[in-house]
Amino acid sequence: MTALLLAACSREPTAAEIEAQERRDIAEVEAVQKQKPPPQMIAPEPILYPDIEQNDLFGAGCAFAPGDSIGAVLLTRDKTAWMKVEGVLVRFASDPGSAKMPLGTWSRYSGKEMALALTKAEAEGEPSGEETTRWRGHLTVTDPFDQVIYDQQGLMQCGA
Repeated sequence: MTALLLAACSREPTAAEIEAQERRDIAEVEAVQKQKPPPQMIAPEPILYPDIEQNDLFGAGCAFAPGDSIGAVLLTRDKTAWMKVEGVLVRFASDPGSAKMPLGTWSRYSGKEMALALTKAEAEGEPSGEETTRWRGHLTVTDPFDQVIYDQQGLMQCGA
């Protein structure tokens, strides 16, 4: 009788049981891979003149400054945008399928780790003879999981 019980405990699983276990294992791994990590909020820093000079960021485009600040944390151009995060300038590529903004800039830009979207609230000034405009705007930055990691109202100013 003991031999019969031991044989029952040590029997090999059937092909159907092995396949069912493999499906459960795969489903468990896929579920873990689909989980979004918690968003890691960022705090963009002002892009200063030395940053602009060292990276040749001169030219026509727009700048976004959060709140009532005058320190731009984002510069947009026709093909690229730049944001300073943790002391490093991060480059974004324009999305020509997005809405057009002044001076050939765009409302959306994508980077390796983040994407950003700009929306225009309302015009705050008329274009001047120097081809500058400014308006209240909104900047939203998302991570690769489309989670918001920066969201701020501010002032957008464009000029040549």
